[in-house]
Amino acid sequence: MGKRLFMSEVKTILNRRLTGREAAVVVASVAVLAAAGYLAWRTISARILEAKVNAALPIICSQLRDQRQTIVAAIENYKKEFGFYPPDHVASRQPLLVNAYTNPLLYELVGTVIDTNGFVQLPRQEAAEVSFVKGFFNSTGFVNSGTSAAAVKHFLSPDTCPVRQLHDDPDVFALGFQIYTAGIPGETIWEFDLSPWQYVSSAPVHNSGKFDLWLEVKTKKRSVTVGNWKDVE
Repeated sequence: MGKRLFMSEVKTILNRRLTGREAAVVVASVAVLAAAGYLAWRTISARILEAKVNAALPIICSQLRDQRQTIVAAIENYKKEFGFYPPDHVASRQPLLVNAYTNPLLYELVGTVIDTNGFVQLPRQEAAEVSFVKGFFNSTGFVNSGTSAAAVKHFLSPDTCPVRQLHDDPDVFALGFQIYTAGIPGETIWEFDLSPWQYVSSAPVHNSGKFDLWLEVKTKKRSVTVGNWKDVE
């Protein structure tokens, strides 16, 4: 009897038409609950993503250190061949000002092939007028250059060397890091901001008489430098 009466009362409540004020209260309550649930989901998702980014950072840094070792070896081999370190981007002589970010290291280590029409052609990349590329680096020319791949020295593999585009149309490139092949979760890739490999040989701050080489990795909460001196990774 009691159960039947309870069900009857519930049915009456459900069938009763709500007043305008009651309906508004119900809609507002549902909206508040939905917003709270969405915010909770956003918070949890952000923390999960942050944890994945934190876990991916050491993986990237480890691979960057391996790549750094390869580049350093290539630079030293370049010096053995030509008697000096690859030139950097000297923006000004008086006073001496070096643009470490936009440097021609890629072109010197891979070897700059300049065709008979005056275009620079890097493997798998679009060609650009050599005059524009030299002007971009404020350079009078490339030391390790020739009219064919056979005429230049390959201190880094021209086919597998990772590049970073510095200028679009005409295209100019620098040594970079291919984060897409780092083996980290895809959703974390866009959370990283990586510079190209930066390079100074004219006036190195950390390695007097040699060269400074480094790459910066940034996330929303951290910044890590992988370089060839003791104070960084």
